[in-house]
Amino acid sequence: MRILVVIMVFLIALLCTAGCFSVRTADTHNTTIAVQHYNTWVSGQNVFDRNVRSAIAQIGNHITTYNTEIAKDQPDYSLLRANLATDRQLLDQWGTGIDNLSAATDQFDQSTTTLTYDNASKARVTESLGMMTQYMKIYTVDMGNARQHLIEYVNNAETYIRPDDPNYWNDDYRQRAMQAKDQALPALAEGDAVLGNLTAQAQKLEQLQ
Repeated sequence: MRILVVIMVFLIALLCTAGCFSVRTADTHNTTIAVQHYNTWVSGQNVFDRNVRSAIAQIGNHITTYNTEIAKDQPDYSLLRANLATDRQLLDQWGTGIDNLSAATDQFDQSTTTLTYDNASKARVTESLGMMTQYMKIYTVDMGNARQHLIEYVNNAETYIRPDDPNYWNDDYRQRAMQAKDQALPALAEGDAVLGNLTAQAQKLEQLQ
């Protein structure tokens, strides 16, 4: 996943004065608020990224343990169920992070819609700001999709080992668990690609000068 570092790019784009789009003097306060809200989103995404990286690593280790244990004649059920319970907690925290980013996106969107301009750059600037907001929203959707796939993994992995007797295990649940786990990877990659698009859009905004 990508750490987003475009705070200063956007700051320069909004506040430059010579040859770029300008905000009316009376709108300086709203400009400052818009920059602050964008910085809040970027800071929140960086924290979210670190937490997701940590969660994915831990869940990955648990998946390895899961596959190792269920192949044994006498699996350690308590260990497997404890790991899956931890995975569920990590995914709950993941969901909280998504909610926080969504709220930050809404704040940024609301603050940029109030900006006014002194020249003909308005159409291009508002288009860039709109695209940035859209990429923020798509990012949270992609990360939400990845999270949902991992929730499905946990649900099916738990159901598979619910009977203490492996003779009663239904292999359909194991297959569904592994399929869900694999489906999370493309969603994570899509989220990373969207961050690249967001960075490019911020740079495009900077070039409007």
